[in-house]
Amino acid sequence: MAAQAVPLLKCHFEVNAARSEHSFSPTHDPYAVRSVDLENRFRFKAVVLGNDTQVDTINLYVSYQTERQPMVLQHVKFAAPVALKQPSPDALTGRVALYSPFLGKELLYGCALHEVAP
Repeated sequence: MAAQAVPLLKCHFEVNAARSEHSFSPTHDPYAVRSVDLENRFRFKAVVLGNDTQVDTINLYVSYQTERQPMVLQHVKFAAPVALKQPSPDALTGRVALYSPFLGKELLYGCALHEVAP
């Protein structure tokens, strides 16, 4: 019996020419998911709800880091997304550009839901 592929959300980011990539696995507990710091300016949280075989929903949250606390800039929800074997880097979200409300700093990101061999 062949092992079943596992879904994995991969996102790439660019903040003022600094690039990074992060991967997010499915979970049953959305409250346990931590946000990712992006150059001390933005925070990104991907809540991938599902199991090792399928994803039920993906919620993406982007916040701008103010001096006091994070300020939500975007929340996007994807219902029953399909994992792909060889998706383009931004197959799920497209290329997204967000700007900080005070200094006009730019965050570019894109995500794809991959089907990876275990």
